[in-house]
Amino acid sequence: MIKARKGLLFMVTFPKETKKVSLEDVLTVAKGEPVDIHEGVYRMLDERRAQIVAKIRETSEPAYGFNRGFGHNVDIPVPQEQLEALQENLIRSHACCMGEPAPVEMIRAAMFLRAISLARGCSGIRSQLVRMLVNLLNHRITPVVPRLGSVGASGDLAPLSHIALAMLGEGTVFVGDSTEQVKASDALQNAGLPPIRLEMKEGLALNNGVQYSTALGILAYFRMKTLLKTATITTAISAQVMLAADTPFRRELHELRPHQGGMTVAGWIWQLMKDSPIRNTHGPYKIDGEIQDPYNIRCAGQILGACHDLIEETRITLETEANSVTDNPLIFPDAARPDQFTRIVSGGHFHGMPVAVKLYNFMQAMGIMSRLSNMRCARYVDEARNKGLGPDLKWPGLSGDEASICSGMMIPEYTSSGLTNYIWGACMPSHLFSFSTDAGQEDHVSMCAGLGVRVWETLPRLAEVLAIELAMAAQAAAIRKEMDYIPSKIKRSEKEVNETKTARELYDRALKKVLEKRLKQRGEEFRVRLDVRLEHIVKERGATSLSPPCEMVVNEVAKIFPRVIKDRHMAQELEQLAAFISEGKLVDMVAEYGVF
Repeated sequence: MIKARKGLLFMVTFPKETKKVSLEDVLTVAKGEPVDIHEGVYRMLDERRAQIVAKIRETSEPAYGFNRGFGHNVDIPVPQEQLEALQENLIRSHACCMGEPAPVEMIRAAMFLRAISLARGCSGIRSQLVRMLVNLLNHRITPVVPRLGSVGASGDLAPLSHIALAMLGEGTVFVGDSTEQVKASDALQNAGLPPIRLEMKEGLALNNGVQYSTALGILAYFRMKTLLKTATITTAISAQVMLAADTPFRRELHELRPHQGGMTVAGWIWQLMKDSPIRNTHGPYKIDGEIQDPYNIRCAGQILGACHDLIEETRITLETEANSVTDNPLIFPDAARPDQFTRIVSGGHFHGMPVAVKLYNFMQAMGIMSRLSNMRCARYVDEARNKGLGPDLKWPGLSGDEASICSGMMIPEYTSSGLTNYIWGACMPSHLFSFSTDAGQEDHVSMCAGLGVRVWETLPRLAEVLAIELAMAAQAAAIRKEMDYIPSKIKRSEKEVNETKTARELYDRALKKVLEKRLKQRGEEFRVRLDVRLEHIVKERGATSLSPPCEMVVNEVAKIFPRVIKDRHMAQELEQLAAFISEGKLVDMVAEYGVF
């Protein structure tokens, strides 16, 4: 059984367990919690190891991974005295990733997942391998693993080999919170950990599996949840500021189309808009005359609900993977002697396609969420569609001359478009573009690790998109408070229309007469058209405030991104707001209202 210090307890012996490993468990270890394994598990591993080694030596039968080469070298026998070198050469030759190092927490998660998989007793390895992985975790020695290089075919061969290389005392590692790379041999010596020497099958057991890709997915899952909840917060604020209805988020409506994601997300938005003074102010038709809102608000429950389901579908796959045995070959009880694990079965559990297709769910969700947010940003700066908020969300108190030289929130909308396009560009379905590797032996690969890296590196871009919308929403909320009216779209009566036409004709003639002399010399002709805008006067104090949680959010946002009264440099503030979102602080604040 494996446990983390906080009392988590997992049975990892085959075939039963008392508690499955959850994604939260993996996250706990990734963030630095130590791990313990019951001595009974170590004894079980060594017993089964002795059984399978004895069987192979007695029969001298070819056994892939034990006494034969790897991949397309499967038919090449290896002399007994070279079996150890075969395994260690496998690790050395396969540790060839490229690029920037993966984050420490990601590699800790991968190490923990690999330890769990091996500890289930179906890999035919000695307990020393699991002990070493656990010791590295508990001494906070993290192998340096460059991000790119796995195709997710026979597992994440290259990334997992970098982890195994450190177990041999080779390569480089990070120690504790330091970002300095040190020699693995020095780190092991300082921790009092002797390097391991691999025996038959053990190198293959360490690098066959998609624990690196799964770790990427698990850590991304928690960030995706945070960003989805953030998207519901920005939706609720934008809906209120844009004088939208809350009826599209009613539970009774979504019960008629009961997709879990739609019901969940709509429920969040409904709760976030509850007790909104500005909604209560403009709600009656006789005030604003609005019947339906654009899809970016009216259909947000359905759109973000689909993203919710994509994310949660991925969680199910990642939890299955976290509780699986994935290397090859695997050992099973002998049919005649069930207590002897001597039956070797070759298969393809190491293949990354189950993980890849679900990692792509994250890319789809990010593409959808970013476009929804960007569409609202485009509406914010459009004077024709933002219901009286003016061009580019310029501060309403500016004089004519000041307004003429002010860009307001114009360019953040450009940035939102650029970021959204970047996210779309990252959405290439890599898992559909397989390459044949290993001289054609591995003729269909998953590309799950590269997809996972792209998910991880795209997450900050989505946070930035949401940060821009949040800044715009906070600016718009502040502008609403400066206004003493609610714009109205109420249709005028026939009598009012005729009166308007008459007034316009009189105005046209008067203006033409005033300007005629000025324009006569130029020989210009002109026509003035007059339109009538209805404004419902708001007298009640606080009538244009947002709901309590959303009012709290815009006030907090103002501490990071102050109101844009005059043009200023905004990039750093937006980055700080994006970091605030990514760290989950915004969601944590709103959660105190019992929304999520």
